[in-house]
Amino acid sequence: MKFARPLVLTCTLILAFASSLTTDARTARAEVPILETHTPGSDYGLFEDGQYVPEPWFMWFVLGELTSADDVDMAKFDYQQGDRFKAEIFIPGHEELREFNPNIALIGPGLPKPNAPLPFEIPEGMGAIVATSDGTFDYFDIFTQMVYFPRAKIEVVMPQTGRYYVAVWGEPVGMARYALDIGIMENFAPHVLVRYPVNWWEVRDYLRWGHWPALLVPPLITIAAIWLLRRLARRRPIRRYEQITATTGLLGLAATFVVLVAQQTTGYGPQVPAAAWIAIVIALALAGSVVWGAYVLAPLRERLNLREFAGDDQFVWVNGYAIHYADDGPREAPAVVLIHGFASSIFTWRHTKAALLAAGYRVIAVDQLGSGASARPAEPIYTTQTQAEMVVGVLDALSVRRAHFVGHSFGGRVAMQIALLAPERVQSLVAIAPEAFATARPAIARWVRLPIAGYILAFYSTSPLLVRPGLQFVSSGKAWITNEVVKGYAAPLYVRGSALAQVWQARSPKDGQKPVPHNLNAITPPTLLLWGEKDPIFPADDGVKLARILPAATLHLFENTGHIVHEERVEQTNHAIVEFLKLITHSAAAQPDLSLPKHYRATGSGNVTDG
Repeated sequence: MKFARPLVLTCTLILAFASSLTTDARTARAEVPILETHTPGSDYGLFEDGQYVPEPWFMWFVLGELTSADDVDMAKFDYQQGDRFKAEIFIPGHEELREFNPNIALIGPGLPKPNAPLPFEIPEGMGAIVATSDGTFDYFDIFTQMVYFPRAKIEVVMPQTGRYYVAVWGEPVGMARYALDIGIMENFAPHVLVRYPVNWWEVRDYLRWGHWPALLVPPLITIAAIWLLRRLARRRPIRRYEQITATTGLLGLAATFVVLVAQQTTGYGPQVPAAAWIAIVIALALAGSVVWGAYVLAPLRERLNLREFAGDDQFVWVNGYAIHYADDGPREAPAVVLIHGFASSIFTWRHTKAALLAAGYRVIAVDQLGSGASARPAEPIYTTQTQAEMVVGVLDALSVRRAHFVGHSFGGRVAMQIALLAPERVQSLVAIAPEAFATARPAIARWVRLPIAGYILAFYSTSPLLVRPGLQFVSSGKAWITNEVVKGYAAPLYVRGSALAQVWQARSPKDGQKPVPHNLNAITPPTLLLWGEKDPIFPADDGVKLARILPAATLHLFENTGHIVHEERVEQTNHAIVEFLKLITHSAAAQPDLSLPKHYRATGSGNVTDG
């Protein structure tokens, strides 16, 4: 029977799911939680009696509970010299635990003497790093669909090869439960993906009781669906597309039910009245596969780490985050820094970079935080000021004290932010259709901030399939949008954490201490503004307005051009930039306003002269 193979496969998956429930939860495997049981004498213990973690570089949860002020939980693992280590305490988001603030310590060889007293003696030849916290923001975790209070955090490069320990202790508050997140790498091995639903549920069940009965629902629904499909198969052959459709609907139904139960049993997210469960499950069954797809498909799409995507080792650690850059050209030449816009990467500068190198400049292109091959932290830190600090940090690492800056769209805003925070670093600015006047995130950010729905929206809106329509929307001319260009712009979307980074960008404040829109008249470096007359994102009128406000700005408008000026008008843009930089470089007084051709200048009335 044609249906026999899918039936056997489905039954096998059900058996694998059931057998995984019996797996010892205390065995440390990548992304599998390690649970502290509640039986007498089941504590983790100290040092060699602690829980051993064989693969500590992968992300995993130690879920524990402090029963008294003398209770110390400890995990042990082996690291190589130079490996990067990260550990952070997360407290379940119950109000009774808001004041619960345990301490953590990393203990091992090569570490300094502890700067605070410890409730235990350190073995001879070892040191310790002790971390505490004053309390931080509320953090919504995508994996567990829980709100946490982040607490103490340790991030360090291991000084020696050997055995290390992490200890957790503190004064209990409430039920005193905690989650210790250790590791910096995600693992998408097959055995991890198969056990992913069980891992998810074990974590939630430990932090919030009463969920385990819902684990039986998906297998029961699966069995019922198989029985129904077999009955249909006896009447007529079932075609393959019908099998796929039925499986998709089944997954949607099961996933929707699990999501509804999870929402019903937690204090966070939208609540669903119990009386409406059945009606809502039926209504959302078809949409369930789409909703769940954002979580199931994300690991399949975002399959590259930063180094795999970059294909090189040009990274700088700035404030604990990996920032990717490209540095080409003679080191003694004047430096030009290229800063891309939103949802872009250094790929966008390939033509500009080639023109600048041909003109003899040193060209440094930087992937902004959350973009390209740079880190994508799940924290609300994606402000204009933070992005500016990342770029300046790259320049510090490259020993570049002063440079010309070229920025497009949001990258232009970042360049202007650098001119406000560190004017001594900026020799001149070239802003291509910069985001200059916005004071808040766009309206869609309100939706992206939402739990669950925000991540789903971010995942599908960052689909590589939408790159071509997106480029066509912001462009007036379409000839430059080739298949190779689309692939180049879409490539960063395959890096892990790309969709989640969009969520945290939406949750981040727009600006820092010196918002760009309120300090435009303080941007004094010579500035060249390049704008498309048909820009659908930031109208050309913004360019005229900005040229009047900036003390030393000149404006060049391009006819029949959209938002990505340097892609639509490659030769004209490169010529304008190179000529402008030559005037700046060769002007001892650095006053290009006095010598620029008229077609670069905006008159007092806001019109652009023809020269």
